[in-house]
Amino acid sequence: MEGIAVISAFILITLVMVLFGIVRANLKICQPNEVLIFSGKQRRLPDGSSLGYRVIRGGRAFRVPIIERVDRLLLNTIPIDLMVANAYSKGGIPLTVRAIANVKIASNEPEINNAVERLLGKPLHDVQAIAKETLEGNLRGVLATLTPEEVNEDRLKFARTLVDEADNDLSALGLQLDTLKIQSVEDDRGYLDAIGRQRTAQIIAQAEIAEAQQEETARL
Repeated sequence: MEGIAVISAFILITLVMVLFGIVRANLKICQPNEVLIFSGKQRRLPDGSSLGYRVIRGGRAFRVPIIERVDRLLLNTIPIDLMVANAYSKGGIPLTVRAIANVKIASNEPEINNAVERLLGKPLHDVQAIAKETLEGNLRGVLATLTPEEVNEDRLKFARTLVDEADNDLSALGLQLDTLKIQSVEDDRGYLDAIGRQRTAQIIAQAEIAEAQQEETARL
């Protein structure tokens, strides 16, 4: 009887350890800077459609062994250097614009579903390249609607217009734009320099007129 009890206890301990190992291997914890994608099992959505994956944002979830596979999408910020050369502005003046942007994979629906379908499994440099091409295309499109003066004098407005233009395209990819800053606006024809010199001359002339008027007033 003691032998049977020892064997039973050994079997029970073994089963508990095996069960613990299975749970440990398949219990996936989602870190704050990522989402987990459990694919391989169909789930029904409220609208009647179905998806072959589920998204976990924060917390933990259990992977169904054999049936499901788990992938991770990082939500870290991705810095992107933007530069478009000889992009024609409104009026036909070619400009060179440099900017810096920060994008990341969106964590909210439906954008996260777009990210799963288009970006899952892609390395970081591929995601960065896709975002860069999209933003540079939007940048050229926005430049075509603005005059060189508008681009150069109100860069905050220029950046806001670019953000609005890029938002839909990035959302379709499952990305979102965190920040965008215009660093420089240049042209090879000297158009902006000429405008700057003209404005400077106007300011100097106005200052001289104001000074002359003050002197005339003081003499009276």
